Amino acid sequence: MTQASGAPSSSSPARDEREPLPAPPKKPRGPWATVAAVAALALGKLKVLLIGLKALPFAKILLTSGTMLASIAAYAWHGGLPFAFGFVLMILIHELGHGYAMRRHGLAASFPVFIPFFGAMISMKDQPRTPLVEAEVAIAGPIAGTIAALGACALYIMTHAQLFLVLANVGFIMNLFNLTPFGFLDGGRIAKLFSRKLWIVGAIIVAVMFVLTHSPQLMIIGLLALPSLFGRRGPPPGDEQVTASERLNMAFHYFGLCAFLAAGMYFSQRMLSL
Repeated sequence: MTQASGAPSSSSPARDEREPLPAPPKKPRGPWATVAAVAALALGKLKVLLIGLKALPFAKILLTSGTMLASIAAYAWHGGLPFAFGFVLMILIHELGHGYAMRRHGLAASFPVFIPFFGAMISMKDQPRTPLVEAEVAIAGPIAGTIAALGACALYIMTHAQLFLVLANVGFIMNLFNLTPFGFLDGGRIAKLFSRKLWIVGAIIVAVMFVLTHSPQLMIIGLLALPSLFGRRGPPPGDEQVTASERLNMAFHYFGLCAFLAAGMYFSQRMLSL
């Protein structure tokens, strides 16, 4: 039953229904919520900073030099500053070999970016026209790295400083590992010119090395290569343009370089054990 007009329903004054309800009291923010808010703010500021750096003309040089110094500091923590400087210099020579081959084939190349305990990388901004071009770009890095290792051997012969022999040995090992026919390693990109079945050999090599060393880097490399390992099996674009003699010539250089690096690694290790 409705009330009569103008008669209050109780002794207390009626509340205006248009008046908003009082807001519930705010709960105190926990420490993790504060940390999350600060982290989100910092990430936002960092994103703005990176965008600004990309617009600067010296940003690429700053990125290369900054990551290079970070790698020297990381390797110096384990092997000392002289070893770290020499090792990072050898990595740089390896990557410059890739960069030179890219430019020779008219492919745009990025500046080197160093990744501590993983080496460095130079990315191609253009797609190689044929698998032969990609293989030539891939093998140019280990060739330049082998020259750097031989340079360290020459310095050892002239100075008898064991540091140069250690650097030579590490250079032989590093470049030989990069020629493993697996994933995005240099050898994996070269192997596509011959047969994808070589990737099975490379996968076995990486798996055995992981069992022996328990290196987390090898596990990450294997996981990143899985999509390509089980991906499309057809020939790569431009494969029909590569002649049999070009494949044979690349096979000669690839397996010859592997044998030379293996011999260099063996003899340098023998000399270090004396």
